Amino acid sequence: MHPPRPVTARTYRFALRSIEDRFGAGNFDDAGDAIVEALRDAYGQAERCSVDFSFDTAHSNPWFHVLVVAIDALPESVQPDFLERLAEIGLQPEGL
Repeated sequence: MHPPRPVTARTYRFALRSIEDRFGAGNFDDAGDAIVEALRDAYGQAERCSVDFSFDTAHSNPWFHVLVVAIDALPESVQPDFLERLAEIGLQPEGL
């Protein structure tokens, strides 16, 4: 039996309201594509990363609903450039 793989994913949370302001109502697919493109622009080996998208809509107030993006195997040295690319396209993860 193999030991469990360590959790190394970096998690980014984007307010759904800000995505809709930038991409239009309900247009989360284009936002996801833009996030992956920003990753590719920032990291020449983006194919090594695993990207997982999910929604956190547990709060009763939609103001607090978010798109959760987990990126596994993203080197720490790449994160500043990735965040800069996100800012260029109008996406700012919460809490950073």
